[in-house]
Amino acid sequence: MGGLEAKKVFVKTLGCKVNQVESAYILERLMEAGFSPSSEETSEILILNSCVVTSKAEAETKKIIKKWLKKNPKVIVLTGCYAQKFNKEAKDLFKSSNHTLFFILGQKEKLRIPEILKETIDKKEEISMPVLQVEDICEGEPCTPLILTSFYGHSRAFIKIQDGCDDFCSYCLVPYTRGHPRSVPLEFILKQIEIFIEKGYQEFLLTGIHLGKWGVDFRPPQKLTYLLREIENFLSTFNRKFIVRLSSLEVNEIDEAFLDFLKTSQFIAPHFHLPLQSGSNKILKLMNRHYSREKYLETLEKLYQLFPYATFGADVIVGFPGEEEKDFWDTYELIKNSPLNWLHIFPYSERPGTLAQKLTPKVPPKEIEKRKKLLMELITEKRELFLERELGNIRKALLENFDEKKQMWKALSENYITTYINLKNTQNEEELKGKLIEVKFLKREADHLIGDLVKFV
Repeated sequence: MGGLEAKKVFVKTLGCKVNQVESAYILERLMEAGFSPSSEETSEILILNSCVVTSKAEAETKKIIKKWLKKNPKVIVLTGCYAQKFNKEAKDLFKSSNHTLFFILGQKEKLRIPEILKETIDKKEEISMPVLQVEDICEGEPCTPLILTSFYGHSRAFIKIQDGCDDFCSYCLVPYTRGHPRSVPLEFILKQIEIFIEKGYQEFLLTGIHLGKWGVDFRPPQKLTYLLREIENFLSTFNRKFIVRLSSLEVNEIDEAFLDFLKTSQFIAPHFHLPLQSGSNKILKLMNRHYSREKYLETLEKLYQLFPYATFGADVIVGFPGEEEKDFWDTYELIKNSPLNWLHIFPYSERPGTLAQKLTPKVPPKEIEKRKKLLMELITEKRELFLERELGNIRKALLENFDEKKQMWKALSENYITTYINLKNTQNEEELKGKLIEVKFLKREADHLIGDLVKFV
């Protein structure tokens, strides 16, 4: 079969921030093994880290693989959630070419991509294609710590602290593609933070498939608040400014101990993403979500009292089976009368094998689109009001990149506002990228703000 000469590799990522961390880990391991990162157009090895959280993400996976097959690279690797859940269907994607090596690798196997590629490619005998390696993700194994030396191409560093979920929401495939909750031990998380600090990173985003489940698999179990306090204490020893951002939290996991921690935290970003999914108690029950609209609002209000200037975001599913007009307006009114000022709106996406697939009546697509549009208009108005209220305030922000079109620096504020800033500075982009500043918000333009540099921090 012969080896690959130049070993040019391209990794494409779909889906969540956990996938992004895992892709960064895969790329770093490949580089250590002698492979070189390249563009999608020039690479001989194309790797897709896939997602199946919606039918749209699944369709995008198939579309990319079909496009890659036409390019006829030497190797295509399909890994991630689609490979884990639909590996038999994935084999059918690779029927149309005889000149490419195909690998379908599950969640466990994705972390061994360099070894698997080398072992297979160096074999002299003929290999039947595609190479299928997908282990049962539900078998009990600890969460593999992914220690990176840098977060390739990013100004903010993402840290995977947890994997898996066992909530089994009725619309979701994630427990079947990610397995039960497993946590990265504290010492590895602190080690990763220290490495990133040495590389100059000043913002860390803690991510997981179900972040609030960190520690549930330890004996004795531990809580996320314990981890956050340990991170806080560790960062305090550096006598520097940092931002610690949390990717997503369930309202049931925000208890008094967590709120007490927030009151004294120096580093936690005033940015909270709390999945809502529906504002109707009837629909929440059908979704197998373990809270009520009243509990959601109560928790949100407690956070708002502590951080009235925070971005409060939520995921919302529109058109879930059985969602009547009243249920939708329950959701609309909850959003309208709450501190929520950012939404990720999903039209309901039927996932094979989930309980929701069997639920009726189905909401017509035109009605789903109408409801989605109403929520979009509402949250756009609320976001604009939030941005207007921030004018004149000074916030910490992280410089991300120089925007050639605007001829200004793009930054992300601690409270999750995209901001553009004029910097009269001779330093080049690589020296400024990832630096923490204080910015004064001056005016709003559409969904972002224009600001002035106050100082570097």
